[in-house]
Amino acid sequence: ELRAIRAFDALGIDTMTVAAYGERGVGPAHRQSFLVTEALEPTIDLDAFTRDWSREPPPAALKHALIGKVARIARRMHEGGINHRDFYLCHFLLHLDPAPRPGTLRVSVIDLHRAQIRAHTPARWRHKDIAALYFSALAIGLTKRDKLRFLHAYYGQPLRLILDGEKATLQHLEHEAARLALRFERKFANRPALER
Repeated sequence: ELRAIRAFDALGIDTMTVAAYGERGVGPAHRQSFLVTEALEPTIDLDAFTRDWSREPPPAALKHALIGKVARIARRMHEGGINHRDFYLCHFLLHLDPAPRPGTLRVSVIDLHRAQIRAHTPARWRHKDIAALYFSALAIGLTKRDKLRFLHAYYGQPLRLILDGEKATLQHLEHEAARLALRFERKFANRPALER
């Protein structure tokens, strides 16, 4: 996680700030470590922030700005050789001071302990991150135009080129998000709502 935080910092992506870390022991089986980060406050995770969007849509300008912000974070992260492996809305923290407005959004990415760092992010891992993000946003009332807005910001190309050149990828992402949703439903279908 320390390496991932440093890599995010190098890419200019907001994340946690390390306050202290340490390690002892030799060999993976006997090694112990800790990492303490500064509190990111006041913030709200995007899962909580967007939870009621399907019933109470936010101002369009704020929604569009947030979609673009998340897409650009994903793009920069993947272009920088990092994949998150837990890339869900709950791992994006929206800073609340100053109050979120389209031109001043600040979003930090957290929970980097599973992140992988390479010279280049393989397509397989980019797709897994984006499918996980899409799955976590399925219930927030995104329109087709919202999805296209994300793709445009993520790929940085005209939509026509994306839709033509990435058709198989987009179908795969839809399928993968549906598979994650089904797996989630099976896992939690018989649990009381308070345990979810």
